[in-house]
Amino acid sequence: MITDESDRAFKQRLTRVERAFASLLADPHYGPLMHEDGRPEFLADLRQEWRERQERARTDKVQDLREEASLAES
Repeated sequence: MITDESDRAFKQRLTRVERAFASLLADPHYGPLMHEDGRPEFLADLRQEWRERQERARTDKVQDLREEASLAES
């Protein structure tokens, strides 16, 4: 499911989470807490949403190009 957040803001949030995630998992205290809290699944969900956003953007671009080509042929 795609949230109401803009693509740019979402990508920034995903980048921040990915940066913090690696170091927190490596920490002997926070690593187990992250797993217990389900954070790997949360990160996987964020990455899935980003892929969906990219696919939607590609689809929109292809549709725009088709519309332009159709108008050019007219």
